[in-house]
Amino acid sequence: MPPLPAWVSLHLTAKELACKDGTPYPGVWIDRAVVLAAIFEEIRGACGDLPIRVGSAYRTEAHNARVGGAKHSQHLLGKALDLYPPPGMGLADFYKTIRRIALRPDCPVHGLGRYPTFVHVDIRDRADRRVTVWSGTRAWAELKE
Repeated sequence: MPPLPAWVSLHLTAKELACKDGTPYPGVWIDRAVVLAAIFEEIRGACGDLPIRVGSAYRTEAHNARVGGAKHSQHLLGKALDLYPPPGMGLADFYKTIRRIALRPDCPVHGLGRYPTFVHVDIRDRADRRVTVWSGTRAWAELKE
């Protein structure tokens, strides 16, 4: 399978989806990349179309272990984005904006984590209409609207 195109969407590049160790995002997961890109663009639009930095997307097992990632992280499957708030927006407002999107019934986000400096979103497989939400080590599930 060929690599991803340089630009996966208007504001998200294949380089941003690649592992920080230099490993490209696997081209066989183009369907996942397209879904992540659509979510990224929706979040960016809801934030006034301001730039949003991707801290982490795909991770190899070795890189995930180096950064202390969860053993079964969605990053390993190319299904996650760690996003930093755009300039001028605090983390609390950024999280609220993303949460509002994630809890819509039609949204493919099923994982939402709030960390001290960024927000994690993922498109994990989930059969019910819930989003796994966490902050720190505390997790719970919320029903989509």
